[in-house]
Amino acid sequence: MFRKNDGHLQKPLLSDLDVLPEKLKNQLENSWAATFYEEIFVRLDETPFAVLYADKASRPNIPINVLVGLEILKAMFGWSDEELYNNYRFNIQVRYALGYQNFDEGHFDLRTLYNHRRRLSNWMQTDGEDLLSAAFKQVTDAQLSSFGLKSDKLRMDSTQVASNIRQFSRLQLLVEVLQRVHRDLGEAEQQRYATDFIPYLKGSSGQYIYHLKPGSYDEHLAEIGTLIAKLLSELPPVYHQQETYQLLRRVFDEHFSVEEADDDHPTDGTAPQPRPPAQLSANSLQSPDDPEATYRLKRGEGYQGYVANVTETCHPDNPFQLIVNLQTAPNTTDDATLLAQALPELKERTGVNEMQTDGGYNSPAQVDPLLRELEVDLVQSAIRGRQPDPAKLNLDDYTWALDPDGQPVALTAPNGQRADVEPGRKSHRFIARFAPPDDPIDTLETGTAKLPPPPILYFSQAEFDLAQRRQRSKQERAGGRNLRAAVEATVGAIKRPFSNDKLPVRGLFRVHSMLIGSAMGVNLRRLHRHRTDQRKNDDQQGPQSPPNN
Repeated sequence: MFRKNDGHLQKPLLSDLDVLPEKLKNQLENSWAATFYEEIFVRLDETPFAVLYADKASRPNIPINVLVGLEILKAMFGWSDEELYNNYRFNIQVRYALGYQNFDEGHFDLRTLYNHRRRLSNWMQTDGEDLLSAAFKQVTDAQLSSFGLKSDKLRMDSTQVASNIRQFSRLQLLVEVLQRVHRDLGEAEQQRYATDFIPYLKGSSGQYIYHLKPGSYDEHLAEIGTLIAKLLSELPPVYHQQETYQLLRRVFDEHFSVEEADDDHPTDGTAPQPRPPAQLSANSLQSPDDPEATYRLKRGEGYQGYVANVTETCHPDNPFQLIVNLQTAPNTTDDATLLAQALPELKERTGVNEMQTDGGYNSPAQVDPLLRELEVDLVQSAIRGRQPDPAKLNLDDYTWALDPDGQPVALTAPNGQRADVEPGRKSHRFIARFAPPDDPIDTLETGTAKLPPPPILYFSQAEFDLAQRRQRSKQERAGGRNLRAAVEATVGAIKRPFSNDKLPVRGLFRVHSMLIGSAMGVNLRRLHRHRTDQRKNDDQQGPQSPPNN
């Protein structure tokens, strides 16, 4: 049964904090723990989590704001579950942050936290609602409002993160899956296939690879393919719903091909053929411990796991910036896809009208129409694709006149010639017809400033959108500001609690939950630093004298 935890709002008449010396008590009340309590714990709305509990009268739930607070602290400090639990029981700052002022209250078993995670995961899988992300946004929106932070300018960046999995070679991965299938077989099936499994049960999958003779790799790969095909065709239907069987089916489809038999090749289909490495998909299984992890090659380096996409405020008038959104997806997901997914909600929550990104976020098909619809300017520090020829007149060299919907109605060439823009015969095409200049133009002048435009200029919507992005990028550089650059430090701060960019958990849900907690921890540190600076300024100014009447 769900019950809100608001008893902490009524401070006890006597508490364990009363035995602290006054100096230590003041330090506690001015520490990060007090900021956590006031800016996260108190602000968190527990009501959306009521769906995780039964409606009928039963034992009350452990406080939601305590359980969510513990998840944030775990990610914020990079604690293991055991370290988290011990700090909850014995660390006075942790208990103060979670609304407890006495050590004899609020105790529960560690498995309660595990059950809470399972409920969150099951709810997300069945109803598609990410309650932790919703709580993060709800708390952050309240913080933005409370501190009067401007959110119409945002910046975004993505980063690779790895889950807690081993790196497997292709052959080792297949042997590992076979070994797990064998463990799940019944006694009758283990006896039936005992001879088939003998080569793969003499040690770990790594030891199997270690003992291979040079040059025998392809032979062993083919033998494994034959065995997997045999198992898939002969195992009783009772195994078809097991996770290991489904992994076996998946790796077979990803690593082997079977040609159908015909009159010219009647024996085809009896022996599966290993697929060439170039045919293996980046979405293929990377580890049986994390079926959702994917592979990506970026700047010559291979990554296994996920991509995290971070969005934060970047208005120059803000005294500090806050992370407002965090997305986690398989690392094969393109940056432009992540921007397109996040933009509508960001517009609704923050009123964003300018988004600062690097060159990976533009997409004529996905992003540009959405930017026009939501009236958001995309300012990129660089632009992906072929660069324009500086010796020629390009669309970004023109000055544009736009209608209220952001569509071109006229343009002016660098030499001053002007033309109206007409719609082309096909949709999303435009035409500009330039009249000959009254005065002849010296075409021998160097540089685009004196180049005459063509008599008729044809361009598409995608080319116009690209020209607009190039112009905004030039203006940003010319103004000497780079609002996007600091987001890279934010990305580093989110991953800092985890060594080597590798999280101590597996699976998309757990990885995302850890990153959400870490992002809230980054925001907390910024809020605490701001509050500390405000207190120092107030102390330096001293008490204000009352006004004269």
